Formats: sequence, C-alpha cells, structure tokens
Amino acid sequence: MGIWLGLDVGGVRTGIAESDSSHQMAFPSCTVPTAQLLTYLEKTYLSEEVSGVAIGLPVNLQGHETDGSQHAKRIAEALQTLWPQLPIHFTDERFTSKLAAQAAHAAGASQRVKKDKGKLDAAAAAILLDSYLTQKQNK
Repeated sequence: MGIWLGLDVGGVRTGIAESDSSHQMAFPSCTVPTAQLLTYLEKTYLSEEVSGVAIGLPVNLQGHETDGSQHAKRIAEALQTLWPQLPIHFTDERFTSKLAAQAAHAAGASQRVKKDKGKLDAAAAAILLDSYLTQKQNK
C-alpha cells in the first residue's frame, strides 16, 4: 500500500505532505515552486508508491469556488495526465494555513519559523491531507 500525497497549491509555491503507509497520519514534507510541481513529483515519486492525491480546493467562506479553485483544478488535470491510474480528491482547504500558523505558535516555534511561508504551506498540506484521510476512514 503506497502513501497519499497532500497538495496545498498556491500561485507561487505548493506545500506537499505525505501520509504514512497505513494512511493514518499526515506529515509535512516540503514546498516547491508551483511551476516546478509536476516535474518534482515525477522525479520524486514512482506512481506505484502513491495511492492517491488530496488537493486543497480554495473556497470562500460561503463555500463557493475562487480563482484559486480553478488553478487547483488545472493542477489536478495535469496530475491525472501524469498518473492516470491515481485517484485525485479535492478537499476544502479553508483555514488550513491559519491552523498551520496557530500550531506553529502553540508549539513555541521561533518568529523565523512562523514567518517561513514554505514551512507553513507544507504544514497546511499536512492538515488538509489529515482531514481527507480522516473523512475517508469514517466512511
């Protein structure tokens, strides 16, 4: 059983998270420039090692899609071309960046870490992947 990937897609950079092999936990992995995301994923992961991908879908407070939603959907389409056999699921990413920043603060992270958008994006990806895995297990 492969891992699940979580992607917090942004206009500039994308946070990446990985699950454990039992799909019980999610961990921040790294952040890559969004323009290089597909190349990075193709070089880093074999399709056999990945069970699926959860992509954060940016929606507004009313639950309606935003411009960022269309960007995330384009990334999903490109991923589906790269790895046609993999399931790709969208997950609501509202507040994941805020939750990541709050978690860093609660953990006593230094100001440098709290201002490192890359680390926060990877943490946000882990939060959205964890949310997806929890929903999947509860079905």
